[in-house]
Amino acid sequence: MEVVKKQLLDGYGSLVARHPVLVIAGVLLAAGLVAPNAASIETVEQNTEDLLPESIPSVGAFSTLSSEFSRAGGTTYTVLVETDPTYAESSEPRDVRSPRVVSYIISTTRDISRIDRVSAVSSPADSYPEVPASVRESQEYLNSSQSSSRFVSSDYSAARIQVTSTGLSTEEQTRVAERVQQVMERQDAPPGLKISYTGDVYIDQAFQEESQQSQSFTTVVSLVGVLLIVMVLFRSIVNGISSLLGLIFGVAVGLGVYGLLGLNFSPATSGSISIGIGIAIDFGIQVVSRYREEVNDYDPEPALQEALNGVVGPMTVALVAATIGFTALSAGRITFLGELGTVLTLTTGFAYMGALTLIPAAMVVYDRRINPFVSELLT
Repeated sequence: MEVVKKQLLDGYGSLVARHPVLVIAGVLLAAGLVAPNAASIETVEQNTEDLLPESIPSVGAFSTLSSEFSRAGGTTYTVLVETDPTYAESSEPRDVRSPRVVSYIISTTRDISRIDRVSAVSSPADSYPEVPASVRESQEYLNSSQSSSRFVSSDYSAARIQVTSTGLSTEEQTRVAERVQQVMERQDAPPGLKISYTGDVYIDQAFQEESQQSQSFTTVVSLVGVLLIVMVLFRSIVNGISSLLGLIFGVAVGLGVYGLLGLNFSPATSGSISIGIGIAIDFGIQVVSRYREEVNDYDPEPALQEALNGVVGPMTVALVAATIGFTALSAGRITFLGELGTVLTLTTGFAYMGALTLIPAAMVVYDRRINPFVSELLT
């Protein structure tokens, strides 16, 4: 068995050493075809019921109620209009009872009510039969309205417009939210007004943006941190970057396959890339360090053969052990653990492949072509 294994690895090592450019081209082609699917991955909102399978009676009942009776509920979009004067002595309004502010609220309320699929709009405009001529007249209208306190703050520095829609899908809710913003921005607001938006739809949008930014930031920090460590370990920029090639391939292709499967991230799994980076970097370090040891005594081809014979066994054991652990996460009934296990299994598995294909080929190209060329330029 050991003889067969050695013959296979020697043959593979010779193939990579003799045709490194073709190996690199093939690996990059595969990555180019699969990795773009990662763009379809989104970070979706996760509620408590999403953490458990529908086989649990209470969760199944909740799903049935949500799907069968969802049209009975409604979605609320809230617009907050606040006075926020820029200058102390300016003529900017400091009171939402100001005729200019009231006129703005009446106009925007009217236009929002005309948006398709909006079922109701409530605001201070309900208290005004017409635009008041002064703050005093404005106050008189508010005094005669029983609902004014629901939409105007006690200090008259803020007012709210509440929009309601019913029976809309997630995409339709997003479109309504965008149209509400467009109406508020299209109208000429008096200077010194601050317009804010809140409600489930707007909070979900903010969550998406923050999650994507946070995920990108943590991924970059992880990569930079790992790069610095391997550069210190190898005392070489080239070897440090080489050890990351398999990791980068694994993350890119792993996420591409994850997106191809139609899966998305949740708040609980959005940090999985950083976890995968920390686990998968070991494969690249093993291949680079062993090859550099062997290339001191052999030419690139036999050095690569010896390196592969030395590292494939330990790397495979580590991969199998990690995969068993990641797969075990799916055995539980907490759904996000299964998703986390899937992400880590894919990224680690493809990082293993990248460490045994892309890294050896890249190091052979460097030793045979790039390093001699650089040495000639420097002499």
